[in-house]
Amino acid sequence: MDRRDLLKFIATATGTSFICSPAMAVWQEQPALTSVKASGLNDNTIALITELCETVIPRTDTPGAKDAGLPAFFIGMLRECYTPQQQALMEAGFKDIDTRSQQQHGKPFVQLNAEQKTALASELDAEALAYNRGEQTPWDGSHYAGLPHYFTLYKQLMIFGFFTSKVGATEVLRFSEVPGDYRDISYKKGDKAWMTVWPL
Repeated sequence: MDRRDLLKFIATATGTSFICSPAMAVWQEQPALTSVKASGLNDNTIALITELCETVIPRTDTPGAKDAGLPAFFIGMLRECYTPQQQALMEAGFKDIDTRSQQQHGKPFVQLNAEQKTALASELDAEALAYNRGEQTPWDGSHYAGLPHYFTLYKQLMIFGFFTSKVGATEVLRFSEVPGDYRDISYKKGDKAWMTVWPL
């Protein structure tokens, strides 16, 4: 999968409806991405990515990031579909997260409890929104001019990867493989969104 495909898929997954998009067929048949082992990331970074994915999309009454294989997908896409500058930003972000974790709790992110992980991820999410609006934030992205906050890239990739996985598409969303004619569907609060793959 090349960078152009990645950008198209992420735009579909995070910028438009999940309904009626050919890009949603990504979970059906795709070539293998760079493996975790071949990624060049150290064990601590791999563990951090795994825990961060599960913190953003935890298992509740539906499957979470680990159930969907999201961490391995995240790492493969990081290595294959982002520019060297974007990869450098994302890797700097991993270090920043552990630095903040040490400052706030005296231990790395992977050793925090669920509540602490969620609080730090929420803090980064709010900071990313402010940073992307041009506000001054603790994150200094001056070495990465023109790029958003690293957490924005993480979150986009996590949302895309999870909801285009088979688990996310069929167990969290409601899946319809072949869309039919238009029908007005009533909605009840709490209903799952729809996931529809158009034939390619």
